[in-house]
Amino acid sequence: MGLFKRKNSPYYFMKFQANGVRVYESTKTKNRKLAEEMYLNRRAEIITGIEPIRRFETNDMTFSELADKYLEFIKGRQKSAKNKSYVINALVKKFGNLRLIQFSVEVVEKIQTDLLKEKSIVSSNRILAILQAMFTKANDWEFIGEDVLKRVRKVKLLKGENKRLRYLSEEESERLISACSKELKPIVITALNTGMRKSEILHLTWDRVDLKNRIILLDKTKNGERREIPINQTLLNTLSGITRHIKCNYVFYNPETLKPFIDLKRSFAAALKKVHIIDFHFHDLRHTFASRLVMGGVDLTTVKELLGHKDIKMTLRYSHLSQSHIKDAVNILDDSCKIVAVDRKDKIEEE
Repeated sequence: MGLFKRKNSPYYFMKFQANGVRVYESTKTKNRKLAEEMYLNRRAEIITGIEPIRRFETNDMTFSELADKYLEFIKGRQKSAKNKSYVINALVKKFGNLRLIQFSVEVVEKIQTDLLKEKSIVSSNRILAILQAMFTKANDWEFIGEDVLKRVRKVKLLKGENKRLRYLSEEESERLISACSKELKPIVITALNTGMRKSEILHLTWDRVDLKNRIILLDKTKNGERREIPINQTLLNTLSGITRHIKCNYVFYNPETLKPFIDLKRSFAAALKKVHIIDFHFHDLRHTFASRLVMGGVDLTTVKELLGHKDIKMTLRYSHLSQSHIKDAVNILDDSCKIVAVDRKDKIEEE
């Protein structure tokens, strides 16, 4: 095969003659297998006069070009497409001009190191996972070979994720609710009594709420699965007291725009400050809901269903909260053990 390397270049060159045509070209790749495929494709093109459909013909594709194709692909297919677009666009700003075949283990590890300087292990892992998913799809589309994909996948996600679990006591919850503004109060009560995500609450519409049967039906959830959430008496009283607007179907809406609230950071932070609750985020209301259920003796499988977790592993973070109840369950055996102990004592005395 007419492939060789020149002393002053790291790339493979192809040299051959076919149909009276002399070819002397660089493959622009260091990978032998890829170079061989390019050689065979080029030779076939000369002999047949027909340009073949080449794998890896986008060998010079940049990360920016892949990002455009990938964003177009996940749009409408993945619920998290919008959030992923922010991550991908940030990566494009730094590595957009880098060719896909230039992504080495060193480059990807450098990306990971830079991420850790600014973000937590959890966030860094999520970004790296998105990057690896992009290269997996690039390989599926035959933009890159297995060698490039293996290099990107070789960099592993980091262990020791800082799984944050902050929740409020009943007394803290009452103080927080009392400090909320008129608009914020029913939203916080809903979060504490349903465990719904902020986006699910802010985009909740009345056609999804069945007060008669005490059910909230969510079709569009984070994991893409339908979820039914029971309405307890506290939440029923709260929702029943909300005045519906004839021109707005949203349960919680901005009275000035008749549209969902864009964010609650300012009003939520003001309420927390007022009652001196620190290190607490809106998402922690979801943790509070789950933590109370577990501490109340509700099994993890039920909690998983209520939270809408796709994997029980996500719910296991609350398992340590049920340890006291597990100990109480084992203590039930004390009664039977006492009976055995008494019987044994009586037998000894008889002897």
